[in-house]
This record gives sequence, C-alpha cells and structure tokens, in this order.
Amino acid sequence: MNIPEYFNLNEQPFRLGPDPRYLFYSGQVKEAIAKCEYMALNRVGPIYMYGPIGSGKTSILRRLTERLGDDKRYNVAYVIAANVRRPNTFLKVIMQAFELQTARSYDANLHLFETFLAEQFRNDTTPVLLLDEAQNANRDALKLIHYLLNFETATTKLLQIVLAGQEELAGKILRYRELASRMFPIAINAMSSDDLEEMLRFRWLVAGGKQLPFEEGDTAYQTLFAYSKGLPRDAIKVCDEVLRELMATGRKRATAKDVETIAIQLNLKL
Repeated sequence: MNIPEYFNLNEQPFRLGPDPRYLFYSGQVKEAIAKCEYMALNRVGPIYMYGPIGSGKTSILRRLTERLGDDKRYNVAYVIAANVRRPNTFLKVIMQAFELQTARSYDANLHLFETFLAEQFRNDTTPVLLLDEAQNANRDALKLIHYLLNFETATTKLLQIVLAGQEELAGKILRYRELASRMFPIAINAMSSDDLEEMLRFRWLVAGGKQLPFEEGDTAYQTLFAYSKGLPRDAIKVCDEVLRELMATGRKRATAKDVETIAIQLNLKL
C-alpha cells in the first residue's frame, strides 16, 4: 500500500517539486505573480525575485510559465541558469529556449536574437525570459542580460526578463549598479505560521483529502513552523516523512513529537 491509498487520497500531497497545481497563493505569492504579469503586459521592465532556499520561487516561475504560456500574446522561455564561463554559451541557451537556431560566433547570435525580437514586436508578441537559479549567473552572464535590455524601441522594451534566485542574487545585482538601476526587485520571504498551515491544508485538499493527519488540539503545527522557519520546502519534506512514519506504524494522526522527531532526522534545527 502507498501513501495515497493509506490516507484515501488521489495523489501524494507532499511531493517535492514545482507543480503549479500545488502553489499556495499566499499574499506575497499573489503580489509577485501580479507584478510579473503587469510588467510583462505593459513591457515596463525586468524583475529580479530573491529569497531563501525553499521559499517557493521556482513554483512561482512555473506558474508564470503556465499562465503566460497559455496566452498567445506571450512567447515564454524558461531557463535554469548555470555558471557558464562564456556569454556566447549563455546566449545560446537562451536562444534554444526560444527554439531559435544559433550560430557559432557571439556577434552573429546577438544579431539573430535581435532580429527575432524585432519580428516578435511586429507580430505584437512579447518574449518573456524566466531565468531560474539566477544566483549562479556570473558577471559576464549579468552583462549579457544588461545588454539584452538595450533591445528596445523608443517606448517599448522588446524582451521582458524575470530573474529568480537565492538571496545572494540581490547582492550580485546591487553590486552591478548599471543593471540594478534598470530592474525592479521582489523579495520572497518565509511564510507566517498561519500561511504555512493554510498551505498544508491547501495541498491536502488538492490531493483529495479532507482533514489533515494531525491530532486535534496538539501543537504539531507550531512545532512544524518552528523547525521549518516558515520555509515551504522544509515543511513539505517533514510532512512527507510524517506520512511515511504514520503508515509504517499503522496510525492516521501525527503529534508534535512525531513532527519534532522527523525534523531532527532531516537536520532541521530550532
């Protein structure tokens, strides 16, 4: 028997991964998505989104990929940034994400990409580049992004860019003043205790469940929040292991002690 069968669910509620169906719309998530969509619609300017590991940035980008990708006004490319040494290699990755042919030389690729952007503009289509794990981008990659932002008409930017990465991304951009002056920041913080509990309930509901598997009146939620520090990924990892423990011991409800034991096993600390 597996977890969904044991708990009478349709699927695993606490599987790690950026499945957009499981993205909980907390206040800050709603604001981030709305801001990115507004920027793309109005071609206002690029965004960098930063926050601690496991705070949900990738899930937000995946949801943006889904929402904008379903709209014919946008041509969306999702790229995971790597610490590549050469700008031409990075540019090729971006071009391939837009399904463009590439050339050997950097100058030729810049010309091809500029031609593509001009064609998209004539077709009234907005190319949107969503760059995940952007904290891995080195100085040369950031210089390329800065250069790509120069592709614009007198009134309209031809390419919309959203960078997402860990907290050090903000530091990298702020040290590159020419780029920072052209970008708009979005900070993604850890969840509040109430939001974390609602997020867990939401995932359980999406999976087909009703009442979460925690003892009524127990302090399991408070314990989970204390150990996860409000980070969704850590909380989800703990809950996944809690379900396995309950199934292994023939129980249906977990206590704060169960949560604490699992959290310690996962090397989470108060």
